[in-house]
Amino acid sequence: MSTISATDYAILTVLLCAALFSLFLGLKGRAALIAVGKPMAGSTAATADETRGWRQRLNLPALFWRGLLTSRLKKRLAAGLAHGLMFGGALVAIFGHAVFALSFAGVPVYQGRFGFLVMELGRELAGILMFAGVLFFLVRRLMRLERLAVGRMRPGFVAVELLFLLVIVAGFVAEAFRLVDPAVTSRGEFLGLALADGLRHVDAAVHDGGAQAVWWLHGLLGVAFIGLIAHTPLSHMLIGPANSALAHRRSGINLPAIDFDAEPEDGKEFTFGAAKLADLSRKNLLDFSACLWCGRCHEVCPAAQTGKALSPKQVMVTCAGYLGEKRFDDVSLIDAVGMEAVFDCTTCGACVEECPVSNSPAETILEFRRHFVMDRSEMPDTLAMANRNLESRGHPFVGTAANPDDWREGLDVPFFEPGKTEYLLWIGCSVAYEERAQEVARAMLRILDTAGVSYGILEESRCTGDPAKMAGNEMQFVEIAQANIEDFKERQIQKVITMCAHCFNSFDRYYPELGADWQTIPHSVLIDQLIADGRLVVVRDEAEKITFHDPCYLARHNDIVDEPRKALSAVGQLIEMPRNRKESFCCGAGGGNYWGGKGGTARINDVRLQEAIDTGAGKIATSCSFCLLMLTSSESKHGPERRVFDIAELVVAALPGEGARLS
Repeated sequence: MSTISATDYAILTVLLCAALFSLFLGLKGRAALIAVGKPMAGSTAATADETRGWRQRLNLPALFWRGLLTSRLKKRLAAGLAHGLMFGGALVAIFGHAVFALSFAGVPVYQGRFGFLVMELGRELAGILMFAGVLFFLVRRLMRLERLAVGRMRPGFVAVELLFLLVIVAGFVAEAFRLVDPAVTSRGEFLGLALADGLRHVDAAVHDGGAQAVWWLHGLLGVAFIGLIAHTPLSHMLIGPANSALAHRRSGINLPAIDFDAEPEDGKEFTFGAAKLADLSRKNLLDFSACLWCGRCHEVCPAAQTGKALSPKQVMVTCAGYLGEKRFDDVSLIDAVGMEAVFDCTTCGACVEECPVSNSPAETILEFRRHFVMDRSEMPDTLAMANRNLESRGHPFVGTAANPDDWREGLDVPFFEPGKTEYLLWIGCSVAYEERAQEVARAMLRILDTAGVSYGILEESRCTGDPAKMAGNEMQFVEIAQANIEDFKERQIQKVITMCAHCFNSFDRYYPELGADWQTIPHSVLIDQLIADGRLVVVRDEAEKITFHDPCYLARHNDIVDEPRKALSAVGQLIEMPRNRKESFCCGAGGGNYWGGKGGTARINDVRLQEAIDTGAGKIATSCSFCLLMLTSSESKHGPERRVFDIAELVVAALPGEGARLS
């Protein structure tokens, strides 16, 4: 006979309510920490209007796929499977426990097909799946994987994983004691039945006492587990999905605009960027609270993987430590992170794309960078020279011998005419001032002329301001952008072709915030359209093996991955690198690192070029002028043969009657 009385269940219910209250208090405390940050973009400074920012940011697809189905964990087969086992098992177990409560109202939940499939077999399998999943994570954590150990491991995970295992084990033992009773029948609880066979010869008094003791052990451990969720790393089960629900709808890095006309609040001195936690947004602080310290960002960061000072995980761990200690106004935070690490970031967005709980370490890093540059006037020397050159000469290329019109020498290039010209071909600073990139512009002219596209250029070369923005000089970026926007509006420009992924990203992502309203199209996308429409006819060479390097600012930041591949597949055989599309490895140029990026054990561009060479492809293609320049600078180490090309160059070489291939 069962020794578990209604009183036992009543007491356990009271304890469960206390555990839920503990959960509520823990979440309330974490919310209070996060509230110290600045209002999110889309809300005003007034507390009453903060909900507007949360509502505008609500991202239901990210909540469902990343937050609930943990889609990003599936990139790692073993970890994704283990997490899926735990999550699926927990859902069935929670549902089963909730249905069990109906039995107190006289509902026969253990009878019929439902009783067998759900209450018996389903819950049995759920327990086994949860046990296997949590055991996997516990063993892996005890093995101290590099990405888990870098910086330091998050304390508390091992303890709560052991607690979870004990809850499951105690549950199976309690089940075995229940199944010893001859009056209890079960067909689906196979593990419990096997364990019960070992208890059938136990004295009745011992059995009754053991059954009650184990039942209470299981119940108390389960209640403790629930009560500790918000006070331990288990909080990620709730905060992670919440953070995903507030993730940006647009991929990549999304830097909020700075209101340079805003008045400081409460008489405080106005600062640019962030030096302390209170300078960051509530979403940034939510990131620190949600962070698992799993190190996935560290594994994909090109700076971290080439031995540089930056580890995005270490940045998050440092900020999380300050948050946990409530050091909201401690300006030592920015120096604890370190200027070298802050400027090592290539803004590639790999950490943003990889994080399973939708954190954005890069956005926090760039807020620190803004403070270094605009508030403390500090940046690496080479980047400072490029910044000064951009301010005085309109481009960041220090010491270049090229003149802005050299690229079109001997060519009849039309200028944009308002009302007549369809597209503005935006030249940009890298194409104008770097000799290798100038060849891309010449190839693009040939393509546009061949396809009969109406296009024109501006009489003077310009920069979009991306080097300033990503280097942390937001004020300089705004000045450049506003001048470009005003000029574009006067010329009635409606469509712009870019040959640089950074130019595209600035025009398409940040210019509209300042009043821009034109359509921007990357040249690789336009080339694909022209081929698909039959306006550009190319000859495919099956023997031509081409591998493609995805520019971070097209693939990860803007989800442009298919169009360049279709264009390349029209001229040759495409061979993928191991890291491709949105998992591509950076060339190292972004974030102003074209003018810096020193230090570490290897150059990022050298690592990427070697990966491309290892595919066995004869040609390496890209669709960004900065990627082209970085990879070209590495290819000289592998001999005099040219093997790095822009998509436009390869397409021109495939035009009928072009003759010999590029070499």
